[in-house]
Amino acid sequence: MLRACVTCAALVVVGAAASAAPPAVSPDPKSLVVAPEDVTKARDLVQKLGSETYLDREHAEHELAAMGRLARVALLDGANLDPDPEVRARCRCLLPRATAEETKARLDAFLADTDGKYDHDLPGWQKLRSTVRGEWKMFGWTFAARPTLDKAARALFIEFFEAPGGRQLLAALSGPPQDLAQLVATRRTDLYNARFPRVGGVTSHNPSVAEVGVVLFAESLAPVPSGPRVMPITSVLTISGIPALVRGSDDRAVAMRAVMSGWFDSRTDPVDMYQAMTLATTMQNDDAAGRLAARMMAAAGTPGVYKGQALVTLVRLKAVDRVPMIEKAFTDTTALPTNKVVNGMVVRDSIEVRDAALAAALVMTGQDPDDYGFEGFPKGTGQGGLFPYNLAKLPEAKRKGAFEKWKAWREKNP
Repeated sequence: MLRACVTCAALVVVGAAASAAPPAVSPDPKSLVVAPEDVTKARDLVQKLGSETYLDREHAEHELAAMGRLARVALLDGANLDPDPEVRARCRCLLPRATAEETKARLDAFLADTDGKYDHDLPGWQKLRSTVRGEWKMFGWTFAARPTLDKAARALFIEFFEAPGGRQLLAALSGPPQDLAQLVATRRTDLYNARFPRVGGVTSHNPSVAEVGVVLFAESLAPVPSGPRVMPITSVLTISGIPALVRGSDDRAVAMRAVMSGWFDSRTDPVDMYQAMTLATTMQNDDAAGRLAARMMAAAGTPGVYKGQALVTLVRLKAVDRVPMIEKAFTDTTALPTNKVVNGMVVRDSIEVRDAALAAALVMTGQDPDDYGFEGFPKGTGQGGLFPYNLAKLPEAKRKGAFEKWKAWREKNP
């Protein structure tokens, strides 16, 4: 088996050196379909990899290497399904080159299709295109919020594909979910270590928009958590150029903004949601920030201080449509520890999440918290987007009446 792999390595070098100038590339991916006779030839050669005659095995291996991508399906089946260990070993040795040629051929066809006339089967392309265009389906029809962004989506996909680690991440989108999650976690760690090297003398590397963007895109599609939180992505995201880019108005900015929105919406862990909400605010993506803040109010296990900041965001955005999500916190007795100065002394006080949530709902619906029994809540709160949740003090004796009054108001104002 070792001899087989050594032979394969030599074949890759020889094959690369002997390659002729490529012909003109067709933009139609159907031109890449392997002819039936080539499929049959490749399968016959795979069987000969298990021949009892050494020369037959070597000849079959040379022939399969020469076929390149045309032999990929046969090699894949041989590597995974053939009962002969010799055949499996030789197929696995040949498969990487055939796969690389197949990927290159698909990418070349994609690049040649400058007008976007054809559908291309490249890992991640259709999902990225759908994300950038803002597609949704209804009654079997596909609609797009941004139908003019095809070219921007193509350009961004190429950036992602050519970024370090990008090809592997995009390819993993069509594989097992756990493999994608692990690869995302690994790339996050790689980016962090490159930015903050732990070894003396190693130059720090600032990641590019594409390097970070493709990780975020892949992570937004990972249906399982990316593993233990070891290295936060926020520290490399903020210096990648993405925050400045998405505040722009050209097509590239809008495309990357859509990718970021997809990543924001995929966050489910309370800490991740809080960090994402902060980033969305920094990037002036108020829609995403509002969605994150609303979900944080309803998410179990969200620390009280995070819910307090979520309320600040919702009041700032005047997100009246999110009031139903705020109401979900009306039973949350989590404490919001606060410090205030009394007679020159710092006094630690506690505000409950439910009280701060009620105060926010009142401010957002144009009501006066004083009418509900709040003590010392500043007048004019909400103007200019300010909401001091740490001052939402509702005495225990007045709490029941305050929430009953809200319920009565809500019945009249559904």
